[in-house]
Amino acid sequence: MDRNYLDHMRPSFAPWTLAFLITRAGDLWTTEIWMNAPVGEAGETNPLSSILGFTFWPLVASNIIVTGALLFGHWWYCRHFTVRSIDGSPKDRSQFMSLVFYGRPDHARYLPIRSGSAPILYHAQLAYVLLQTIAVLSVLAVLHNLGQFHGWGISDTLRDVLVRPAFVIYSIGGVLLAAFYVRMAGMEFRAWQWSRFSRN
Repeated sequence: MDRNYLDHMRPSFAPWTLAFLITRAGDLWTTEIWMNAPVGEAGETNPLSSILGFTFWPLVASNIIVTGALLFGHWWYCRHFTVRSIDGSPKDRSQFMSLVFYGRPDHARYLPIRSGSAPILYHAQLAYVLLQTIAVLSVLAVLHNLGQFHGWGISDTLRDVLVRPAFVIYSIGGVLLAAFYVRMAGMEFRAWQWSRFSRN
């Protein structure tokens, strides 16, 4: 296979890492100013606070742990991106990913819940797409926190229309996660296709 093509396809570690760190810092900063406002902690919608009762500093500590895990998984995936070895001739990215993890083309439905025969790759891919998803969601969270803290009119309007904007943000996160995963699977599938083409 043409190594230049594979290197061209290899995901870059730096851009998403920088976006992730900046947006997470922004989210934590706006969370801090919101939670330190009167009744701010009572209105915090982060599940770690609203369900588990985390105050600001435990929230920061948990975010540092999660950030470290996601950055490591993201780095590992970028570093170990290569043509996956499979037995079979998949017709699309769904069959390809099923063959990578389960050795058969009809098990793609298990991808959200089971790692199959390559758990390290599975979790690194998950970290890779989660990092991208959280980076985008953090922008929405920053705007949401600032809107609440400064009493922006549009924030009140959105709250009236959406009732619970945080639930909308989490729903957007689910769509983004699926979209980033599909994009990543397509990248993997194209690398495999190109490897077959280049051998012919």
